Amino acid sequence: MADSRDRILKTLRTAVRRPPAPRPMLPEPPERMLDTARLIARFTDELTLQTGVVLRARDAGDTLRLLTDTARAENLSTVMASTDSTVAALHLKEWGKADAITVMTAADFADREAFRAACFEAQAGITGADFAIAETGTLGIIFHADQPRMISIAPPLHVAIVPLDRIIPTYEQAISRVFSDTCPPPSQFCFITGPSASADIQAIAFKGMHGPRKLIVILVG
Repeated sequence: MADSRDRILKTLRTAVRRPPAPRPMLPEPPERMLDTARLIARFTDELTLQTGVVLRARDAGDTLRLLTDTARAENLSTVMASTDSTVAALHLKEWGKADAITVMTAADFADREAFRAACFEAQAGITGADFAIAETGTLGIIFHADQPRMISIAPPLHVAIVPLDRIIPTYEQAISRVFSDTCPPPSQFCFITGPSASADIQAIAFKGMHGPRKLIVILVG
């Protein structure tokens, strides 16, 4: 056994080292050839396949109208909202007063445990999104103090407000932007494709097992 091992090691040490073969050139993903209208259509189709809902808004006023329609359809009375720039511009606390909807943010709570408990009690979470990825109908969200992760995963309904200029063709583009050399990497980054899903129980797909049972994306612009 020792002689065999020595022969193998000697062969490995004396073997001619060849440079690795160059990686083949990959074809350009077809999604990168799409114009804005077709990117929107692709994102909408893919998210719809995952039982998500896509709505279109022209501007902030139209977005608030769609939020009102959603709140009435879902019979919402308590909402947790992020305070990232997209959502903050909508002034949701004032919006909620018109329909007796309590809109809460992380700043309303003295500690993380109280905020966490309120997220699970809220009927909906409203957030922004950093990316809407057309190839799979996926949201990409960077989480930080103004956009806590619990808002998008704890309430049974997640509503994401996404400007049209954040629709991109592929995952690779989102990854390269988030982890580029010019930006410090975020502490948390998440891809969301449709409502929460699991197939852990007898390999049967089930929506809403570990998170929101419904996802609505409002594309603005």
